[in-house]
Amino acid sequence: MIMQVRGVNSARVVFEGDNITEIHVLADATRSPKQVVRDVESAVAVKFGIALDHRLISVVQLGEDEPLINPVQRMQLKGISYAVKDRSLEVNATIAIDSSNYTAAAAALNIKKNRLKLVAEATLAAIETYLGKGPKFVVNDVQKIIFGGQEVILFSASLNQHSYEETLLGTALVKGDELESVARATLDAVNRRLFLIKEC
Repeated sequence: MIMQVRGVNSARVVFEGDNITEIHVLADATRSPKQVVRDVESAVAVKFGIALDHRLISVVQLGEDEPLINPVQRMQLKGISYAVKDRSLEVNATIAIDSSNYTAAAAALNIKKNRLKLVAEATLAAIETYLGKGPKFVVNDVQKIIFGGQEVILFSASLNQHSYEETLLGTALVKGDELESVARATLDAVNRRLFLIKEC
């Protein structure tokens, strides 16, 4: 709802229990920060009946020529490898960002239902290696479906950071190796929020 306020590009709400403790807003330069804060206050009051203290709302503005997310700051998939040992499957995922590679692994019993999830877990582990100790991810679900006559990977994960939890969603068309498509769907989910994850 906050993202529907004019000038707002992205928003994040932090809760403690049922109480809002922080609202972080990323806005363009078309309006003043005070206008954005007033509109957010009004929208929350009208929609939810909550009277916010304006001091809980922080606004960061981008200049007219500045992109929301620098294309360089998007993680790319470098590769997926996997090996079977005894009855276990180990998946290694490598991602690239800022001219550096980050690799991590995940392993579990080698059964069909584990394979897609393992790729997602290995990819998230590589992302955590890049991001450092703060953000933690948990895979909620990975599914392959038929949509519009094409195979599509749907991915969902929970992000936990500074006692804040958010659900991330990603998708990828299956083009060849479905395991690589899982990794791409995982990156799609996190890349959508990478700017805010790194800022917080």
